[in-house]
Amino acid sequence: MRPPGLAWPLFALLALLVARRWLDVVEVRGRSMAPTLLPGDRLVVVRARPRPGRIVLARDPREPGRELIKRVAELDARGAWLRGDNPAFSTDARAFGAIPPSAIRWRALVRYWPPSRIGVPANAPGEMTLLDEGGEPACAFPEALVGN
Repeated sequence: MRPPGLAWPLFALLALLVARRWLDVVEVRGRSMAPTLLPGDRLVVVRARPRPGRIVLARDPREPGRELIKRVAELDARGAWLRGDNPAFSTDARAFGAIPPSAIRWRALVRYWPPSRIGVPANAPGEMTLLDEGGEPACAFPEALVGN
């Protein structure tokens, strides 16, 4: 005889373990994806192939232990071209070029925090371009932008 009510917690634990392989959560830091994503936004991400216009989580080609959250601007024979929605605060394909699609393992599914911003992050508005829009490059020393 099995203890009553033990089946549901075991089932929930098993489902959670299976889901962890395909789902994860991340917190946005930085302003490279503003206004679509803001610092402190929390996202559920899913293992999925990159698609143009979609927001993805990828290994930083400059620091493999670090992850970037960017939008896929283009996929071609050279790889995936990632861009931030906020060019003035984004270090992206303009700085490091295309990355191998294998470096992208997660795609943003839904924003779950903060409550006022719950929902699916918007896809790219229209066709993205890899041309430089003339915005300021990301600054390695933010204090240099502050007037004395």
